[in-house]
Order: sequence, then structure tokens, then C-alpha cells
Amino acid sequence: MPRFRLVPWLIVFAALRVLWEHWSRVEEQDRKRAASIIGASRGMPHKMSGKERSELVDIARRVDPVALGRDLADAASPFRVPGLKTKNPTKR
Repeated sequence: MPRFRLVPWLIVFAALRVLWEHWSRVEEQDRKRAASIIGASRGMPHKMSGKERSELVDIARRVDPVALGRDLADAASPFRVPGLKTKNPTKR
């Protein structure tokens, strides 16, 4: 049953695609700032100042969590989820 081993990877790739689409909707200067903060601290929160942590939280809030959750559920589900309304992504 080798094809069943591929199913989790397909879900992972679908989730990564959705995450990339939502991340690309954030303004470029915010993406660069987040990358510089994370790179300088090597992704360790205790190496970030309070101001840097709050900047990252503000940038993360710009990714619409409701739309992200809805799109992730749609991508991970092998069939239509009743009551789940997907929207066409629009670039802000």
C-alpha cells in the first residue's frame, strides 16, 4: 500500500501552499522585517527584545486567522466540509 504513504505528504504540501499564499498577502516590508527579526534571534523568542516580539505579533495579526483556518480546513479535507464557505483570495 505505498500510495497511502503519500497521502500525509499531500496534505502537508497543500497546507504549505495555503500558508505561502496567505503569507504573500502581507506587505513586503513587513515580511522582510519579520525575516530580519527571526534571523537575528535565530528564531528564539528569549533572544528578542520586547519591542521585536510585539512587532512580530503585529505582523502575524495581519494574516487573517479566520480565512487561514478556513483555507487550511478546505485544503486538508478530502471532500467538501459542510458549512465551510471558501472565498477567492484577494491581494491587499
